[in-house]
Amino acid sequence: MKLNSAQMEAVLTITGPLLVFAGAGSGKTRVITNRIAHMIEGVKIPASKIVALSFTNKSAKEMAERLRKMVPREKLKGITLSTFHSLGLKILKEHITKLGYKETFLLFNGTDQESFVSELLKTKRLDPKKIPPKEILRRISFAKNTQSDNWDVSGGEFDLVAMELFPLYQEGLFEKNAIDFDDLILLPKRILSEFSEVAAAYRKKHEFYLVDEFQDTNQLQYEFLSLFRGESDNLCVVGDDDQSIYAFRGSNVQLILNFEKEFPHAKVVRLLENYRSTAPIIQAANSLIKNNLGRKEKELFSRIHSIEQVEYYETPDEREEAVFVASRIQSFLIKNEYKGKEIAILFRTNFQSRPFEEELRNRSIPYKVVGGYNFFDRKEIRDCISYLRFVANPKDDYSLLRIINYPKRGIGPTTMQKLQEEAFQKKLSVFEVFLKIVEDVDYLTEIKAKVRQEIFAFVELVEGFRKKFALSPKLAPVLREMITQIGFEREISLEESEEKVVKARIYNLSELVNMLSYFEEEEGRETKPTIFDFLQRLVLLMEDEPKEDEEDRRVQLLTMHQSKGLEYDLVFLVGLEEGILPNSRVMEEGEVVDEERRLLYVGMTRPRRKLYLTSARTRRKFGEQIESAPSRFLDELSRDAVLFFPMETKDREAETKNFLEELEKLKV
Repeated sequence: MKLNSAQMEAVLTITGPLLVFAGAGSGKTRVITNRIAHMIEGVKIPASKIVALSFTNKSAKEMAERLRKMVPREKLKGITLSTFHSLGLKILKEHITKLGYKETFLLFNGTDQESFVSELLKTKRLDPKKIPPKEILRRISFAKNTQSDNWDVSGGEFDLVAMELFPLYQEGLFEKNAIDFDDLILLPKRILSEFSEVAAAYRKKHEFYLVDEFQDTNQLQYEFLSLFRGESDNLCVVGDDDQSIYAFRGSNVQLILNFEKEFPHAKVVRLLENYRSTAPIIQAANSLIKNNLGRKEKELFSRIHSIEQVEYYETPDEREEAVFVASRIQSFLIKNEYKGKEIAILFRTNFQSRPFEEELRNRSIPYKVVGGYNFFDRKEIRDCISYLRFVANPKDDYSLLRIINYPKRGIGPTTMQKLQEEAFQKKLSVFEVFLKIVEDVDYLTEIKAKVRQEIFAFVELVEGFRKKFALSPKLAPVLREMITQIGFEREISLEESEEKVVKARIYNLSELVNMLSYFEEEEGRETKPTIFDFLQRLVLLMEDEPKEDEEDRRVQLLTMHQSKGLEYDLVFLVGLEEGILPNSRVMEEGEVVDEERRLLYVGMTRPRRKLYLTSARTRRKFGEQIESAPSRFLDELSRDAVLFFPMETKDREAETKNFLEELEKLKV
């Protein structure tokens, strides 16, 4: 596929501000990579002068892979292709000591944060079961991202508690020499703002800036970028206000809508040809999104002609909805019209997946709930990473509590409670209490001799591997040795009765060693990476989206939010009812439904060949059958592009009969 005129205009515009409205399926990534390649190969701009930012590791990696096929590797040396958070981490690794932190800081993941907030709640004599740490962290994160001291306490107890804990949370992180995910933007912004020489050095080094998925940028990220680039107006932003669906994460669609006000001399390019979907699908999506308020006027088009219109079916209830979808999928699979991985069922919220899973299982159709599985959620991986974290930072009490009795050492909860109390009173970490026990036989005499021996062995293990990780030329062999010495294999063998399960879990640990080995090869070209560097990379990966398996033959079940950036041949958009889409929260709070409409638009622009829409007239809630109303968005769809089929229960019998007849013909 050659570049069309609009794509070519975006590629050839190098200097000055450039706003690229990239509609769904319009070849956005191709334009971005061609533009960077042209800058390096055509205009001869050194790669080190270019900074290209995206929002996920996956998209940054895809960008890098495409560029390597277009530009010789040596010419790409020094280019910055990363996420906002990875760029922030790089700045912190170089300059965090300016803010009073030690160089080897720890990056807290979600589990660490929840444990810390639970601890803070207990110090205030509050029950973490009644005041969930996640709720407090959500409010703290919002405060950090909005940089606001004005707390909205109208929401009740959670807001009041979050306001009270916020300064303690910040002070505690600093004392532990730790930062959280929000700090990856907030602290670099502080450095650039407070230390002009640091900002000047980055601005001297870089000259051209590009931001992908600009509609997902929040205010804090934009301010960070503005400080990073300084006075340079060589800023290219690529995005689509019609696909802005992350307001709940803090994204601000006004940034892309107001770009021309901030840069009055900006060139604006609209990529409107969709290369993914058929013309009827695009016609239907256009008829929906044109109803949004305050959007930039534009209309996608497709040259992929098809007689297949979008089809909408209203089913009696959610079970019949699942039966309809599963039977259609089964028919397509038997006729070999689509492969499993090319089919997706998209829903607004996760609770909608159950009836579809059940019906697919009844028909022996393999499926995958996207996001329901993650390598880093496996117990042995969590345990091993906790060991790594603790060896790297013995002040990490949360990791210590996870690993101290795994494998079993006889250091039970009662003993740990005493040691934690001692640590709290003396303002020490628990490991520092361990060291005192090892060094002084008269310290805490109530600790039994056998337990003291176990503590001594544990300290010896930790200190030994701290030295090995610091001194060994390669980290991966040390991790392999640590896994062996800790006794993971023996412990897993005791936990599992099936040998194949034992092997699978041990292979998982092997993959973690492989990951570290690849990391060393990738990062070790210029400087020797440390175990801290590897742990920071792991946190970034654990926070990122799950990676899709390209060879997966299973039907994909996922939310519309998760579908952003993906595409399938056949898509079923289900549960199109008031209270689901638009979501009941939006309706109850009287909010504008524009973002909900954008979410449906994103879902409608995922399929390449065929799109089905479904709803249910009734749906069970807590066992009670409740009447549902079709989504208001259905009334906005063009009748020229969408066929509407109200479906009665008797239709199911007819459809089953037709399906069985079709199957018999195929057998003959």
